[in-house]
Amino acid sequence: MALLNPIYTDREVMLDEVITLGEEIVESRNLEVLRENANLNGESFSGKMSKFGSEYAKWYAEHFVMPKRLVQSIKDNIVYVHDLDQYAIGTTNCIFIPFDKLLREGFNTGNGSVRPPNSIMTAMALVAIIFQSQQNSQYGGVSANKIDFDLAPYVRKTFSKNLIKGLEYFEEGDLDSTNVGEISMSRSDLQELYPKAFKFATKETKSETLQAAESLIHNLNTMSSRAGGQIPFTSINYGTDTSPEGQLVIDSLLTATMRGLGNGETPIFPIQIFKCKQGVNQAPDEPNYSLFLKAAECSAKRLYPNFANLDAPLNLMYYKAGDPDTEFATMGCRTRVLSDRFGRNHLSGKGNLSFNTMNLVKLGLEHGIVLGQRKVADERGFYRELDLYLDIALEGLLHRFNIQKAQKAKASDFMMREGVWEGGEHLHPEEPVGDLLKHGSLSIGFIGLAECMKAMYGKHHGEDSNVYNKAYELISYMRNYCDRQSERHNLNITLFATPAEGLSGKFTKRDKATYGAIAGVTDREYYTNSFHIPVYYSISAAKKIELESAFHGLCNAGAISYIELNGNARSNPAAFLQIIQYALSQQVSYFSINHPIDRCSACGFEGIIGATCPSCNSHENDVHIRRLRRVTGYLTGDYQTRFNAAKQAEVRDRLKHNT
Repeated sequence: MALLNPIYTDREVMLDEVITLGEEIVESRNLEVLRENANLNGESFSGKMSKFGSEYAKWYAEHFVMPKRLVQSIKDNIVYVHDLDQYAIGTTNCIFIPFDKLLREGFNTGNGSVRPPNSIMTAMALVAIIFQSQQNSQYGGVSANKIDFDLAPYVRKTFSKNLIKGLEYFEEGDLDSTNVGEISMSRSDLQELYPKAFKFATKETKSETLQAAESLIHNLNTMSSRAGGQIPFTSINYGTDTSPEGQLVIDSLLTATMRGLGNGETPIFPIQIFKCKQGVNQAPDEPNYSLFLKAAECSAKRLYPNFANLDAPLNLMYYKAGDPDTEFATMGCRTRVLSDRFGRNHLSGKGNLSFNTMNLVKLGLEHGIVLGQRKVADERGFYRELDLYLDIALEGLLHRFNIQKAQKAKASDFMMREGVWEGGEHLHPEEPVGDLLKHGSLSIGFIGLAECMKAMYGKHHGEDSNVYNKAYELISYMRNYCDRQSERHNLNITLFATPAEGLSGKFTKRDKATYGAIAGVTDREYYTNSFHIPVYYSISAAKKIELESAFHGLCNAGAISYIELNGNARSNPAAFLQIIQYALSQQVSYFSINHPIDRCSACGFEGIIGATCPSCNSHENDVHIRRLRRVTGYLTGDYQTRFNAAKQAEVRDRLKHNT
């Protein structure tokens, strides 16, 4: 194998690097590496085994696979390649799974075929199996974009069986199967004809659907299989099915989430997203409004669901009434792949392919005023260098895309054979996936807009309206670049508001080593995510939402905004609801509210816990206090043990936003 990148020419140095990689993992010396992903316990046996493979795969890609300019840009600390360990083998990123198709037609996991389900209990059990099967075909997240619509037919089947059982039990007569038509919970004629059986069937179906929802949530929190130690990044979107069966799915998922896991713990997965749509669930006279209220109540108690805004302009433009596959949905990591220049402007059956992130702060330091080398920011030099590194980031995405295209269908067996990636079912196992992947997106992300502005102009975009305009111009410029490159390369190239997790402290650490600790720029352990107003900046909830909302329209690969609620969310549901509705009115595309959930392991109390549990007076030195926080779009078990040092520092700095 030829060494592509002469940046590393000394083979002794290369050997030392490999040995050091192994030693740091075996001896748990590098917690930054072991805690790169909060969803993986990197200090466990399986976590370390996974890290061995992951770290060597990154090393191999840098030395033997990646373009030289891309590797140099990583060393320059300006471009970051996400999931680098998957680069050389051509794996793809997130996907929205067509659950309706797989449940309707059945599927094969590779070890045997699975028949279509005939009840909601079986259907929800199969949803967990499908999530598990698909997550082994990819990295990133697996998502259901319309789980209420996908599961409603199986609630209907359950109701039908229960109605027939009720007719026998109460001796109310027989159904004429040739004339009765489809049996559903909305059939008032059947309710009038068979009142006792109908009531019995309704009660039994509600009970079974709730049990199924509890089973699904328990399964998705316990089936750690990815890389031997990760719970799959699962997301479910719901909220707009107005049929009684779809409403029951939504209601049951929310009830099961509020009840919590076995001992009442808050579920970590699936990430839940409630889809908000005017005319469906946003006003008291709309059919699913009560479910929206219940979703807000659930989020105040369990941090989920997050809220997706179907009426935001960039989402509404693809919406077709009556086609839930065109409703905006997302994942915890914000993947947004609704638009497709090749016509598949829907979500099921495709996803994001890969993404690279730009360190805007480094460019700001080099061309701004903060180092004292100039009195006026060198904007021309900034944009000239931005163009260079955007080209390099894109070059990396296109190079990786060619590797992904060359992979045989059998390499992502379940995804292609079962048509989870739309069209994959028509490929021979030995056939390359090729242009089929063109329906996915390639995304360029960014981090540290706030610190970049501080370095350029002395203030960030939350502090000064002129700087805010400069910040907006910068992100607009990046979006225009992506749009131009989409036309040039005839691919879906999109702009991403990066949800930095493992990356959150990496850029910062190296910039601080180069430039020192610069107030407001490099003096913390992390850079602020994407376009967010810094977590340590005092600002009202409304103002933060207002300032960030405009950026959502620019980030067509995904973005999230959130605020930190001041006080115990569970005791102030009215304020909680008001904040959600304000964010939706400001056209924020994807939104959530953070609030601390602490849990005392001695008595099970949940709420805000200081050093001492207010319920049983146990001290944190004597019992474990599980402190649940949102890391990006998703939760972790305990941020003190699962977050990396940079993300822990960010959590400590988070100020509450007054309402």
